[in-house]
Amino acid sequence: MSIFVTIVIFSILIIVHEFGHFIAARHSGIKVEKFAIGFGPVLLKWRSKETDFLICAFPLGGYVKLAGDSRLECKGRDYEFLSKAPGIKMKVVLAGPVFNYLLAFIIFCIIAFIGYPYRDTIVGSVLEGYPAEASGLKEGDKILEVNGREVSDWLQMTKVIRKSKGDISLKLERNGKNIFLDVSLREKEVIDDFGIKKMTSIIGISASPNIKIVKYGFPKALIKGAESLFDLTHKVIKGLMYMITGSISFKEGAGGPIAIFYITSEFVKIGVIAVLQLMAALNISLAIINLFPIPVLDGGHLLFFVLEKIRKKSLSEKVEGALSRMGFALIGVLIVFVFYNDIVKYGPKIRDKILHREQSTEFKK
Repeated sequence: MSIFVTIVIFSILIIVHEFGHFIAARHSGIKVEKFAIGFGPVLLKWRSKETDFLICAFPLGGYVKLAGDSRLECKGRDYEFLSKAPGIKMKVVLAGPVFNYLLAFIIFCIIAFIGYPYRDTIVGSVLEGYPAEASGLKEGDKILEVNGREVSDWLQMTKVIRKSKGDISLKLERNGKNIFLDVSLREKEVIDDFGIKKMTSIIGISASPNIKIVKYGFPKALIKGAESLFDLTHKVIKGLMYMITGSISFKEGAGGPIAIFYITSEFVKIGVIAVLQLMAALNISLAIINLFPIPVLDGGHLLFFVLEKIRKKSLSEKVEGALSRMGFALIGVLIVFVFYNDIVKYGPKIRDKILHREQSTEFKK
């Protein structure tokens, strides 16, 4: 089941990305010769107008073949990709990441419409020796306000507390009655979402397992979808910047197909909403990474066309070829490293899950 879901997610990501290139090319009067889903031997083929649509044996990938997209093929015809102005070529290249980004937005809107999961503000436990215990906070209390600001979920509440200084005032519900408490803050070193240690304000409480589902009407679902999109975009960019600056090791931060398979298998256990959230996150990551100015990626092509627009002429074939080879080499090294890292990091976990499943089957026999 997990393998099937992983393949479906990958396929949707690639199809949407390539469909963006396809639509932008057709809209710009560029002939699209092939639209392939997957790589390798062709399993199914049909033709529509001027385009061959292919479904290939290996589903993890895909591509769009544009007429005249290489210097050897381009004859200067109006419908060829390289014959177009730099601005048009930039639009076609940029459309792939933009479509992935739009899909992430649509997914977040769907999640908000069918029901967004939140961890409630109910206190699951009060840690011994911390300010919350001293102030009289108890397990089962539902926190309604922090410093007069209404809080509706645990994540929102913890953000307010962590940004506060000195003492905070809490409004909470206990046994149907509203109670007000003043709680001191304590500075403690914690590990954030990116694995980085930092000092933050805490009061010494943990969340209850209570999950509430909040459904939004259509207009509010759009707003919530946009909020989720921008929040996750910020986190992805922040994580990538941490990796580039060395705050997070590339070994810890990078993940490939094996990592995605393992994470997907865990998310499948949680439910449909979790899988949709994962799909949205992967779309955002794919869009942003694809815009990196590395030859071979969309960002590398964009860089070439920006330089062409500035210089009023394209880079020489020799320079562009050398940069492309460097890009291929870099991507090749990254792929090898990511696969190796995935195997070392997630291989034992996947093996243990398989062994556990086999042992469970034997026991049932």
